Order: sequence, then C-alpha cells, then structure tokens
Amino acid sequence: MNPEDRAQELELAEHEHNQAAAILPQPTRPSAKWCAGPGCGERIPEARRQAMPGVQLCLACQGHFERTKGRHAAN
Repeated sequence: MNPEDRAQELELAEHEHNQAAAILPQPTRPSAKWCAGPGCGERIPEARRQAMPGVQLCLACQGHFERTKGRHAAN
C-alpha cells in the first residue's frame, strides 16, 4: 500500500469513528480481523479496527453494503 492510500485509509477511518461515536452504541462484539463480507475474507486493517470498534466488514465491502442496502430493502 502506498503512503497516499494509507493516509486516505486513516483519514476515512477517523471520519467513520467520529460519526459512529456520535450516533452508535458501544459494540457488543470485538472487531473482526478478517472481513465477513460475502466471498471476501480480506484482512481488516488495524487502523480501521481501532477506529470502528466492532467492525465486521473491510472498507470495500462496507462501501458496497452502504451503496446497495437501500435497493435490497426495497425488494
């Protein structure tokens, strides 16, 4: 991972943490080390795990989930 990608990942993780801290209850389970997304299994970076306690999805799967959850709920 190049330094620019790493900086962007850390910035996004911090932003997510700040949003979650304001609206989400404390997690009831520990953060996953490996993504639970269908067919994924990618390692979840430590920075994301720390920024989002209880996280279960990698950044790519979380983005996909957020983009598609409205379509699945409507069906």
